[in-house]
Amino acid sequence: MRERAIREGSVGLLILIAVALFGGLVLWLRGFSPRRQSYSATLVFENTLGMQEGTAVRFRGVRVGRVLGIRPDSNQVDVAVEITQPELRIPSDSLIFVNQSGLIGETTVDITPVRLLSAEEQALTPFKPDCNSQAIICDGDELNGQVGANYESLIRSAESLANAFADPEIIRDLKITLNNATLFTENANVLSEELTTLSRQLQTDLDPLLASANQATDTITNAAAQFEMTGTEVNSLITTNRSNIVNTLDNLNRSAANLESIMATLAPTIQDSEFLQNLDTLSANASIAVADIRAITSAANTPENLVTLQQTLDSARNVFQSANKVLADVDELTGDPTFRRNIRDLINGLSTLVSQTERLEQEARLAQALTPPPGMAVERISLTPAPPPAANSQPTTGARSPLLITYNGQYYH
Repeated sequence: MRERAIREGSVGLLILIAVALFGGLVLWLRGFSPRRQSYSATLVFENTLGMQEGTAVRFRGVRVGRVLGIRPDSNQVDVAVEITQPELRIPSDSLIFVNQSGLIGETTVDITPVRLLSAEEQALTPFKPDCNSQAIICDGDELNGQVGANYESLIRSAESLANAFADPEIIRDLKITLNNATLFTENANVLSEELTTLSRQLQTDLDPLLASANQATDTITNAAAQFEMTGTEVNSLITTNRSNIVNTLDNLNRSAANLESIMATLAPTIQDSEFLQNLDTLSANASIAVADIRAITSAANTPENLVTLQQTLDSARNVFQSANKVLADVDELTGDPTFRRNIRDLINGLSTLVSQTERLEQEARLAQALTPPPGMAVERISLTPAPPPAANSQPTTGARSPLLITYNGQYYH
C-alpha cells in the first residue's frame, strides 16, 4: 500500500513538472522573461499585409520586439507591439513600414530612424512618467505607420502592365517604335561613319593649326616669362637704387628751385634794354664771322685745292708707311740679342784699335826722336813722365801715361 502511494505520488509529481516545463517553454517562445522589462506601443496602419501575432518588429534591420495583438477598425488597423529591449531608445519621428520579404512573403514591421539622438534624449527612460514623447517612443504611445513593399502591389502592377501590353494599339505602336528605332540606328551608323570621316579630315587640317597654335603659345609663354623677368629685374633695380632715386629727385627739386631763383634774379637783367642791345650786336658779329668762315671755306673748297690736298695726303701716307717699315726693320735688328752683342764687340774692338793707334804713333815719334839727324851727335836723352792731367780733364780709356823725352835739350812726347 505504501509502495503504491509512493508510485502514484511520483507519477503526479512528474506530471506537474512536465506541465511546468511546457508552460515555461510556451512563455519562452512567446518572449516572456521575468528578468526582462519591456514597453509597448500602438502602431496604426491602413493595411497590415497579413500581419499576425508574433510578427517581428525590427529596428535598423535588427529584431527588437514582436506584435502582441491586432485590432481592425473601420478606417484603420491598430497593431499593439512590444519592444523587448528596454535599454533601446527609438526616436519618435522614425519611419515605420510594414513590409513583405522573402519567398513566402514574410511580413515584418521595420522602424528606420531619420536622425541621431542627443545625450540628453538617450538619458530618458520609456517607463517613467517624465518620458518625452516628442523625443523618443514611450510606453503606451500611438504612432502612425505606412505600407511598404509587398507582393499585392507588385502583383497589381504586373497585372496592370500585362493588361496594357495586351492592348492591340499599344502593340502596334510598340512595333512602329521598334521600326523607327531600327531606322534611327541605321541612320546613326551612317552619321557616325560620316562623323568619323569628318573628324579625320578635321584632324588632318587642324594638325598644322595646332602646331602653329602651340608654337605661338610657347612664344607667348617665353615672352611672358621674359616680361616677368624684366619686371622682376626692374623691381629689384628700383628697390636697390631707391635711395639714389630719392636723392636724385631731391637734387632735381633743389636744382629746379635754384633755377627758379636764378631766373628770378636774371629776369631784370635780361629785360634790360642795354643787355638786349648787346645780344643783338653779338648776334650780328656772329653772323658776320660765319659769313667770313663760309667765304674762306668756299675759297679753299676748289677742285685744284682738293686735288693738291689729296696728293699731299697720299704722300704723307707713303712716307708714314716707309717710316713704319724702317722702324719695323730697326726693331727687328735691335731686338736680336746676337746683333746687339756683335755691335757691342765691334765698338769695343774699335776703341782698342784707336788706343793701339795712339800708342803706335807715340812709338813712331819716339823712334824718330831717337834717330839723330845726319852729322848730329847724341848728347843726352832723358825720359820724364808727363805731368798728371788736370782735374777737370776726362781720362782717355785704354791709353797709357805719356812720357816726356828730352833729346839734346828738346822735349818730345
